[in-house]
Parts: sequence; structure tokens; C-alpha cells
Amino acid sequence: MEKQQTQQARSIVLLTHLLGFIVKLIGFLFSGSAVLMNESIHSIIDCLNQGLLVIGEKRARRGRSDLHQFGEGRAIYFFSTVVAMTAFLGGGLLAVVEAGRDLFDPGHEVEHIQYVIAILFVSLYIEVTAVQSGYQEIKDENTQRVPLLHFLKDSRDADLLLGFTENLFALASVVIALVGILLTAVTGNAVFDSLGGILGGLLLLLAAVFLAREFYSLLMGESASQQDLAKIKTCFTRPEIVNVNDLRTLHLSTDELLIVADVLLKLEAPLEPHELIDDIETNIRKVMPQVKIYCYIETEEL
Repeated sequence: MEKQQTQQARSIVLLTHLLGFIVKLIGFLFSGSAVLMNESIHSIIDCLNQGLLVIGEKRARRGRSDLHQFGEGRAIYFFSTVVAMTAFLGGGLLAVVEAGRDLFDPGHEVEHIQYVIAILFVSLYIEVTAVQSGYQEIKDENTQRVPLLHFLKDSRDADLLLGFTENLFALASVVIALVGILLTAVTGNAVFDSLGGILGGLLLLLAAVFLAREFYSLLMGESASQQDLAKIKTCFTRPEIVNVNDLRTLHLSTDELLIVADVLLKLEAPLEPHELIDDIETNIRKVMPQVKIYCYIETEEL
């Protein structure tokens, strides 16, 4: 049921972005506005983002095989990296080049500017709504109330990281575009439209760099987040355990976590080693019910 709701929500988002792209593209073709061209690029990136995430999620659900014995969960990180390095980077470069060309074109002007402004205000409303929705989701997950940037860098959720970052940069781009086009309308000088397009393109490039760094790290294999690691460590704090010699974690996907530990036990522990291991694994799954746990614990006696 939850999977079906997610697919329906994603279909609605994809349709909204596709309609937004069509409207902005038509507006750009009729007006010649550099900022609308940049916003069209943003919308097509949104569409690519949704499409590639669907592909990544399907690959991630394939399960284990002889070749991929822990499954292909990190496929979602790969396709998110593709979005960052192709759509964001390519779109940003295209926006900067085209808007830069308009900047040095003495004949560049913006026609039907009132329609451009109307489209941008509608886009502003859509992006504000999207950012508010994403921020509320982050607030629900950010139980420790860490700073936003720290939470995003510590997140292992590709959908949340990519979606919120894209929406945040898109909102900033729309604000810059509106300022540029309003200055063009007031002064009659199209240079502000071109500058708005260039700044919007630079924002896309900045988003590409940030996301590429984050998803590279996730692809290489990140440990559990600091919040989750603290929960795991509490499960090893028991009177039977003298010392945790080694504790390593690895995210196999957004919601799959591998835990490997080596613990030193008291000589006369009240529980047999296999009973203790089962109890620790049960407690870890209780404190992290949203994550599928693969747990391997080796014991040594003092």
C-alpha cells in the first residue's frame, strides 16, 4: 500500500514538473528570456530526477544474486549520481553559456515580459510548497535537531537528499530569476535578465558539486549516521560485554545496514554467546525498525 502511494505521489510530481517544463519552454520561446530558459532547464532536470530515481529503486529491489550477494541496493546512489553529474552539471553549463551569450548580445531583449513574470510567480509558489514539504519531512526525521546542512551531509536517504537539495536550489533560482526579470521590467535593460540566467546556472553547478561529493561518498560505502551509530552502541553496552574490540557499519542502501562487531565477553557471562548475540541483534532491530539489519558478531572470552 505504501509502495503504491509512493508511486502515485511520484507520478503526480513528475506530471507537475513536465507541465511546468512545457509552460516555461513556451514562455521562453515567445519571450526570449534567459531566466525562463534557465527555469526550463530546472524543470527538465526535475523530470530526469524522478525518472532516474524510479529506475534506481527498481534496480535496488532486485534482491541478492550470485554476483551481488547483498543485492543492488546502492543502485539508487548510482542513478542519483548520474542526475547530479549529467542533468545538474550539464544543465548548469548550458544555462551559463546561453545566458552569457545573451549578456553580450546588444540585440537581446525580453518580449511579453508580463507573461514571464506571471510564470515565475507561479513557479515560486510551486517551489515554496515543495521546499516546505521537504523541510517538514526532514524535521520529522531529524529527531536530534542537528543543523540542516549537517543533517543533509549525514543522511543516507538518496531520495530525500536529492529531492530537497534540488528543490532548495530551484527555489533560490526562481527568486534570482524574479529579481532579474523585475529589474528588466523596471529599467528596460535586458542585461538583468541575462545576469539572472547566469546566476541560476551557477546555482545548478553548485548543486552538482555538492550532490556529486555526497553521492560519491555513499557509493564508496558510508557507515551508519551518527544518530544510528549511537543507537547501535547502546545495544552493546551490557554487563556481559567487557569491551567492543571492533564495530563497523556499512549502508548497503538507504534502508539496509550491515553491522560487523567483535566483542570481548566476561568469562562467566549469564548468557551463552549465541544467546547474547541473538539478544543484541533483537535490540538493534527494535531501535532501528525502519532499517533492514544484517548483523555479524564475533565473540571472545576474557
